[in-house]
Amino acid sequence: MRNSRRSRSLLSFTTLKLNVSPHPPPEETGSHPSQLIVYEIHEEAGDFLKKLQGPIGIISVAGMYRTGKSYLLNRMLLDRSNGFGVGPTINPCTKGMWVWGKPIQGFTPEGDPISILVIDTEGLGALDEDSNHDVRIFSLAILLSSFFIYNSVGSIDENALSSLSLIINLTKHIHLKSTGLTEDIDPEEYSQYFPTFMWVVRDFALQLVDSDGEPMTSKEYFEKALQSQKGFSDGVEQKNRIRRLLKSFFKERDCCTMIRPLTKEENL
Repeated sequence: MRNSRRSRSLLSFTTLKLNVSPHPPPEETGSHPSQLIVYEIHEEAGDFLKKLQGPIGIISVAGMYRTGKSYLLNRMLLDRSNGFGVGPTINPCTKGMWVWGKPIQGFTPEGDPISILVIDTEGLGALDEDSNHDVRIFSLAILLSSFFIYNSVGSIDENALSSLSLIINLTKHIHLKSTGLTEDIDPEEYSQYFPTFMWVVRDFALQLVDSDGEPMTSKEYFEKALQSQKGFSDGVEQKNRIRRLLKSFFKERDCCTMIRPLTKEENL
C-alpha cells in the first residue's frame, strides 16, 4: 500500500523550474530562446541544512524508476518502513530530490564524527520525463554525494550497462573550468570530484563464480562486466565507451549483490 503521508522528517530538497532565457548559451546557435533548468532548494530544506554543525557526508541513490530505490534507503540506511515514499503503481513516487531531515551520525575514515545526509532522487527513464531531465538529476546527485549508490534489478548485463548510457553526457552538464566551454577535458580529471560508486544489484539470482568455477566477489563480478567487449562496430564502441567512462570517472567503486528476499510474490 502506498504511504498516505510522508514522515515529518522528509524534506523536499529540490524542485525544477523552467525558465526561458532570451540569450542562448554559446553552444546554441538556433534562433529560438533556450530553455534553462534552474534547481532550487526548498526553504524548509535550506533551513535544515543551515542548522547542521560540523562536517557532513551525503549518500544518494539513483537508478531506473520503479526499481525500489526509496525502499532500499528506508530499509538499509534509515531502518524504517515509513521513510521515503514508496508505492506499488507504475507512477513514480519521487520527483526531483528529497533529503531525510534527520542526519545519521557516522565517522570519517580518520575516525572523526560526521553527520550523514541521505538523499533520494527521481527515478531515471520515467514516462513523463526525457533523457535531458534524467542526466541533470543524475549529474546533480553525483556532484552532491560523497557516496553514490546506483540501484538496479537482476544482473549487470548489457541492458543494465546501457541504462547508464547517460554517463556519456555527464561532461556536458559538469564543467571543471569556467573558461572555454568547448575545451576538451580528460575524463580522468573528473574522478577527483566524483564520489565513491556503489552498484547495488537487487534480486540477484546468479552464482558468483568465474569461468573456472571458482568463487568470485561482487566487486570482481563488477570489474569483469567493465571489461571491454571485442569488436569494432559503432554499437560495440558505444558499449565500451560507457565502460571506459565508468572506470575513469569512479576510481573508487564497488558492487553489492542482494538476493530476492522471498520467492512468493504474495509474501513480499
